[in-house]
This record gives sequence, C-alpha cells and structure tokens, in this order.
Amino acid sequence: LVVDAKRLAKLLCAGIRTVRTWDAAGKLPAPIRIGGRVVWRVAEIRVWLAAGAPDRATWAARNAASRK
Repeated sequence: LVVDAKRLAKLLCAGIRTVRTWDAAGKLPAPIRIGGRVVWRVAEIRVWLAAGAPDRATWAARNAASRK
C-alpha cells in the first residue's frame, strides 16, 4: 500500500504543507514515483515512525546497513 501527501498528512496528524516541507527538508523517508505521482510506502512509514522518525539520510544509511 502507498499513500500520497494528502493521506500521509492524515496518517502523521499534520497538514499537507507540513508534509511537503518535511519532504523537501529530507525529514521523511524518500518517496517513490508511480506514473508521475509521488507516494510513500505505508509499511515503511510505520517502521520509520517506530524507529523514532530519523531524517532521510540516517534512515537511508540504516536501511543500507541492514541489507548487508
């Protein structure tokens, strides 16, 4: 399952502008693009929140390290 910025905002109890600001600042996991749409994987967002919501660079490093 994936969510767009509007649904992610509801999931995070934040406004859509806040989600877009966080995304631009690298505070969310990297989104994926499907047919021109920008979406986030719900499962990844849940794991990211459980991990303490680290910034994008830290999150990417953790994921890379766990794949080895």
